[in-house]
Amino acid sequence: MTDSGRVARELRDLLDQVARTHGCSVLPPTGGAVAGRGLYITHDLREFYELCGGAWLFRDGPYRWRICGPDDLVPASPRLLTEAVAREVETEAPDDLTNGCYVIADGGGASTDPHVVIDLHPTREGRCYLVGWDTYGLAGEMPVAATSVPELLRWLLSTDGANPTLAPSHGDAYDEA
Repeated sequence: MTDSGRVARELRDLLDQVARTHGCSVLPPTGGAVAGRGLYITHDLREFYELCGGAWLFRDGPYRWRICGPDDLVPASPRLLTEAVAREVETEAPDDLTNGCYVIADGGGASTDPHVVIDLHPTREGRCYLVGWDTYGLAGEMPVAATSVPELLRWLLSTDGANPTLAPSHGDAYDEA
């Protein structure tokens, strides 16, 4: 079986698990995602959006997660830093890794909820960082919680709706940037 086939099967299995878990649901597919110039929609993210339009995890729990659908996959900086600050960072520090981050999961939609952003820059593609509005863009404050969409889903499911700050860490976003 090809890597592509393995990823598709793993994602299908994980989405079946989401659908069977109390307080969780999988949304129907709505189409593919589009990233900004110079960014890359990873194979597993593209496959995820072919299978579903996002998901809700532990909707009734203290730490609920909305896995964004392709229409909600938005640049993280304007949402977490404001439009003006995001433009400033993009202009003054075009190589900063935040310029390639998109919101892949949030605690329900408010900017103060915990967020997971996915890095779509070609050299860091697929790395997922656990962030807060007050830690986004700060070296040493953006743990790499997952390195792929399947790993992200496994981790979020494993929290069972508990505090996400105990994320597995693969270092910090800026360690390899």
